[in-house]
Amino acid sequence: MTTAAEKASPDPVEMTRKGGARILAEVLQRLAYVGQENAAHCMGVDPSTVSRAKQSLEQSCQLLAAIGLQVAASDSVVISQKELSGLKYLAARYLEADMQREIRA
Repeated sequence: MTTAAEKASPDPVEMTRKGGARILAEVLQRLAYVGQENAAHCMGVDPSTVSRAKQSLEQSCQLLAAIGLQVAASDSVVISQKELSGLKYLAARYLEADMQREIRA
């Protein structure tokens, strides 16, 4: 018999599969945006090399997910959960102070 805690705990294989699928979708979307020929040119390889690389991409994306990595565009800003918590705390403090100023006005 399984307990509620066992049902609630995520399956690491399923989480890795889903994480890998998200990464793969991001990579393929970006590749479609950039273009396979342009990507190959930037890499200094033939476009067929990029095409062949796409075949093993799913497994590579699952590996990234399994070791806890994600992909982000080079113009993205990535912060940790700890930094996000700090930003939320500061935003909440600011909003509280701002509401107090409005009440007094």
